[in-house]
Amino acid sequence: MIMENEFFAQVKQEAETYGKALGNVGRLHLIGLVSRVLGLFLLIFTIVLCVFALLAVGTVVAISALAAYMPVWAAALIIGGVYILLIILAVVCRKQLFIHPFIALLSKQVIGTQDELNLETLKAEHEVALQTIRLETQVENATRELNFYATLLNRVWNWLRAKL
Repeated sequence: MIMENEFFAQVKQEAETYGKALGNVGRLHLIGLVSRVLGLFLLIFTIVLCVFALLAVGTVVAISALAAYMPVWAAALIIGGVYILLIILAVVCRKQLFIHPFIALLSKQVIGTQDELNLETLKAEHEVALQTIRLETQVENATRELNFYATLLNRVWNWLRAKL
């Protein structure tokens, strides 16, 4: 009876550890997915806002050009150039500006970059594989032990039947 309780406690503990490792892998995959989606959304949102700003600047430039006020037109071109540089900066630095901050935010400042997230995901998947092997080993040992006792009991029963 004590041996059975120890065995069931050990299998329960292995199953709990396996569940936690599996949950950790799922959490890390979810962080990666959500951070990429939010990063892409913010990149698109930033580009759309900059396009609207460029349209507004283009309107001001056209009005100014028609009015033939060269200083206003030159200022509008400078502002338009600044917006173009902001768009280029947002596209070039999209990981540092959008994806990495969301990864750090979603993982509570433990993981800061995509590479660290990939490494942590790989570690978690390895832990799941180890827990799977441990759990399978426990089940195989229990099955083997049960088969041993069943065979032993069957032989004892056949021996007793043969003697009687």
